[in-house]
Formats: sequence, C-alpha cells, structure tokens
Amino acid sequence: MTTKTTLIALMLANSTTICWGQSNNITNEIDTKEVIFSSSDKKLTETFERSQKMALSYAHDGNDPVGYWYEAALPGRNAFCMRDASHQSIAAEMLGLSKHNFNMMKKFAKNISDSKDWCTFWEIDKDNNPCSADYLDDANFWYNLNANFDVIFACQRLYEWTGDERYLKDETLAKFFQLSVNEYVERWRLEPENILLRTQEMNIKPTSKGRWRGVRGLPSYVENYPGLTNSSDLVASLYGGFEAYSKMLATLGQKAESEKFHFQAEEYRRHLEEDWWNDENKTYHTFWTKDNQFADGEGLTYMLWFNAAQEKERIQGTIKKMMERKNWNIENISHFPLLWYRYNYTQKAYDILTTITSIHRFEYPEVSYGMIEGIVSGAMGIVPEASRKRVTTLPKIIGEHYLQIDNLPLLGGLISVRHNGNKATRFTNNTADTLTWEAAYMGKVNELTVNGKKQKTKSRTDLMGNIISYIEVSVTPKMEVQVNIK
Repeated sequence: MTTKTTLIALMLANSTTICWGQSNNITNEIDTKEVIFSSSDKKLTETFERSQKMALSYAHDGNDPVGYWYEAALPGRNAFCMRDASHQSIAAEMLGLSKHNFNMMKKFAKNISDSKDWCTFWEIDKDNNPCSADYLDDANFWYNLNANFDVIFACQRLYEWTGDERYLKDETLAKFFQLSVNEYVERWRLEPENILLRTQEMNIKPTSKGRWRGVRGLPSYVENYPGLTNSSDLVASLYGGFEAYSKMLATLGQKAESEKFHFQAEEYRRHLEEDWWNDENKTYHTFWTKDNQFADGEGLTYMLWFNAAQEKERIQGTIKKMMERKNWNIENISHFPLLWYRYNYTQKAYDILTTITSIHRFEYPEVSYGMIEGIVSGAMGIVPEASRKRVTTLPKIIGEHYLQIDNLPLLGGLISVRHNGNKATRFTNNTADTLTWEAAYMGKVNELTVNGKKQKTKSRTDLMGNIISYIEVSVTPKMEVQVNIK
C-alpha cells in the first residue's frame, strides 16, 4: 500500500530546489520529487497517509504577504506560532517544505526587539502581522519565555537535517541567537543563579493593560497554572537552546565560544538535577510558584524533548509519571511517538501512531507533523547529521513488516530507505555528496553483511543502557547498499 504526496507535487511540479550544503552556500540543484512512504503494515500506512495529506493541506505556497508558510497554531487562525513551528519543522523538511521553514524562522528572528524586552512576535499571520489574538502593541502581548530557546533548538536541528548553512550564518538568525542567550536571559532574569528568584510579573510597561499583564512573559508552556514564576519546562528549554547554540558555534569553528555556552547549558541541567528532582515521587517537579514552593502538573514532556533528562533512572521515572497521566492534551500527545521510540518504549509509540486518527482534535496541525516525524525518525530511525555528513538508520518495527520511504529530502538531496523488519536495510544515496551511513540495529550483533560481504560491527549504549550494534558504510552518490543481519 503506497501513499504519494500529491499536494506537494502540485506545489512544486516542474521546479527545482536550491540545495544548501555544509561546505558551500549553494552546492547544486536537484529535481523535486514526490516523497513516497509504503509499508506492509496497513495501520501505519493509514496514519502516514492521513497525516501527510493533512500536514500538506496546511502549507501555503508563497502567495500570501508573509511568504512561504504552513499553519502552526490553532486551526482557523491562519498563523504560525513559535512553539508549534519549532516542533513541526523537521517533519516539514520531510515533506519538502524547506522554503517554508527558513522563511518562518527568519520572520521570528527579524522581529526581536528591545521594546518587547527581547521577545519577538509569538504568532505571525498570513498577512505578515503579529496575530491579533496574541498582540496589541509592544507593551501588551502574549509570550511564553521558552519560545526563543525552542527556535534556537529547532534551527540547530534544521541545520543538521538539511546542511543549509544559513541556519548558522544568516545575519538575522545569528543576531536573534546572540540576543536570546544574552540580553533576553538578563532582561527576564533567567540565569541559573537567578531563575528561582524571579517575580511573577516582570517588565511591566506604563501602558500595560490588565488582560496582558499575566501573559507577557509566561515562564512555562503550561498556560493554566496560576502563580508561576518558573517551571522545569522553561529550564529544560534553556538547556536545549544553549546546548544547540554551542553546537552551532562548534560547527562554525568557534571553539572557545562553543565551550562557554556548553558550560552554561550544563549549569541549567545541573540546576534541574539538584533542585527540581523529587526523589520521593521519582520525577521532576514541574512548577515553582510565587510562594517559593514547588508544585507538580503538566510540563514533563519538555524534559525529554530538549534532552535535558540524561540519567536512566530519572528518564524512566519521568516517563512512568507521564504514562500514568490520562488527560494529556493533543499538543503533548503529538510529541509522544518520537519520544517513546527514542527511549525504546516501542509498543507505546506504535499504539499512538495507529490510533491517533481517532483521537479528539487530530486536526490540530502539530499532530499530523508529529506523526510523520514519529514514523520516519522514530520507527525507521532516520536521523541525518550535516556536521558529520552522516545518516543513521535504526529500525524499531513492530512485527515482520517492511517500511520504505523514497525521495526523502535531507542534506541537500534525497535518500531512500527500506527496512525489512529489524533485520535488513537498503539505503540509496541520491544526494550530491558521499555520505557515511551508520546502519544500526538494537541488541548485540557481531557481524552484518554489506552487499553480501561480512563485516564486524561496532557497538554503543544509549541512555537507557540498551546496546546498539552498527557499521559505518561510505555511500557515494547514486549508490545503493544493502545491509543484513546474518
């Protein structure tokens, strides 16, 4: 059973895509082709098909004043917000929406300003204006403080997926990154040593109006808990943003600056481990209130999304607590397949993927994009790294099914991957560069065959203590390689 991206084909038919590589600004042009997913698992195929169709229905082809964009907000607002766009961006790349991603990220970066206390526009509409539901003027607007760091985190992931150096070098983006990790942090008292000393209302202007006072600088993505001054999801986003910025600087060869921001990222993670961990409940507290007390509720998702939790027992405790909660909103659920696959809760991930279309509010844009990423980077384990010219595949497939994706856009070109269960993988390189393919499998495997020839494996251990066996294969352009477990 095969599904084709008909909408993206209509949008991009007979066109070419400019591809951006690691070493040069423009490396080559490639013909745009339809991304095609197929599988013997009919449930998984149905989810991909419906998600793909829905995700592309939210994409707009550049005729609006804002330029190329896709909806990443409440349906009907004709807008994209920082949180949702950041979380939808990798799946958007999978669907061929590179122009959309760069345009949207740059729009956020362009509108950062001192008058907004180094915030930007939380939500931008199709007419290239701040969304009226969230913005009145620079003294009165909605803003979640996590957002700047979510955008930085997303841009680093987008670079690794695409190889597009503009995510590292574009002046507007670079200025946004610098202001976010410096002036923005200082203005909102987000330094590790000050973050528990913040007050509930900060940077109130003389013209601030009542309805906006409590939402101009929300210290969490959880928006309905009263009296917050800080949250673990905010600290996790700070860790994720600072670590992502450190990695971008390292890629640019700025070693000293990279180490500086890595150290600051680790200070946030140390703060989480020492101050936020609740040893009695074996999970992290989620809120810090104006009464200087910890409290618990939603928000744990972002401990995992930003890779802030890194100790096995604490990851397990966090996931156990998350799975005990029965009333997650659809925005959080959209992240779960990717996260559950990452931490090897494979059945749980699969269960969401194969039932998501029956869940209330499936039409929320973030959901369809989350399911696409959950299948491609979760079940199929496809993750590129432009900084190393490497693509990893790590299948985590339920049953003896095949999963195949053709014409997947990444690293300035296309690849195709077919997994036959968790025992064999075919990789085709249709990019312009020679890639290192890390063909990986769960468990201890001593030998693999590469196009029929035996090769000894290497091994590594993931955060959960699971052994991963792999080989590294150099794959030249237009080359197809088959790897099998004996």
